[in-house]
Amino acid sequence: MLTNEIKVGLAVLLSAVAIFFGVRFLSGQSLFGGGYEVVAVFDDAQGLTPGAIVRLNGVRVGDVQDVELGPNAREVFVTLSINGGVEIPRGSTIQTAGLSALGEVNVEITPPAGADAGRPLVAGDTLRAVSTPDIFDLIAGESNSLTARADTALIGAVNTFTTLDEILQNSGGDIEAVLSQLRFLTQGATQLIIDERDRIDRTIGSLEQAAANASAVSDRVGRNVEDVSVVVGNDLVATSGTVRSLAEANSDSVTAAVNNLSSALRRADAQLVELRVLTQNLASLSADLDSTLNSPNGTLGLLLNDPSLYYNANAAAAALQQILQDLQAEPGRYLGELDGVVRVF
Repeated sequence: MLTNEIKVGLAVLLSAVAIFFGVRFLSGQSLFGGGYEVVAVFDDAQGLTPGAIVRLNGVRVGDVQDVELGPNAREVFVTLSINGGVEIPRGSTIQTAGLSALGEVNVEITPPAGADAGRPLVAGDTLRAVSTPDIFDLIAGESNSLTARADTALIGAVNTFTTLDEILQNSGGDIEAVLSQLRFLTQGATQLIIDERDRIDRTIGSLEQAAANASAVSDRVGRNVEDVSVVVGNDLVATSGTVRSLAEANSDSVTAAVNNLSSALRRADAQLVELRVLTQNLASLSADLDSTLNSPNGTLGLLLNDPSLYYNANAAAAALQQILQDLQAEPGRYLGELDGVVRVF
């Protein structure tokens, strides 16, 4: 059996183990180790303390293990404990995040874009952090310009109110007169409304009655329009039925007329074909005639195209004309010669 001393020792040992793992769990560290450490160099830690959270794209991936001031107090070396299995590519941006005044300063890691990402960091690597000004420092830096603008606005407002007060003091009598006139006009309008209340009530009643009459007339017109629509619709239906009946009754006549028209169109098409053939034949004949007339080898072509025939015929006609003129001038000579010829025969 176990003695009391052994039981107490086991209880203390188990408690120490539980406290160790509990502390690591609450601080976000891996329960069984397996992580690695890298060093970030800051110009200003901005209140960063050991145990602060380290986030990668907003996800907790480790914590701050140690914060040490560098040589000559110019830099701060922060040891980051990164959980096992988390890969941080080289070229990532490391900066502080949170409010130092509230004691909630953490480390935020932003990986680079795809093409700029290098191989993952390993234990012992050192990265240069980016300085981020505290929000209160930004507000303090802007406070001077804000104060100057606020002073300018306040001075302008004071001047405006001063000018307005002077105007009111200088024109106090005029303002009182205007207010008196407004009071008089208001009283007069009130009295007029009281005196004319009965007439106004009657006018409003007449308007309401007119509106009611108009509504009744509108309803009546609407009913009449509906009646007219029904009558017109019935007439259209009846007319459509009549047209359909006439079409059915005369369907044979219409069919015969359509057939006759189709036959006439076919005959017209045949005549158009014959006319087209005749036109083509006339065009061919005209081309042949033109070729014959223009040919230098044909008789007609020689008569039309050879100018010597024209000149010869013209000369023969002139000679014949000369002979006829001589015959008319001296017929005896030609008759004597003709008589000798007759005697010979």
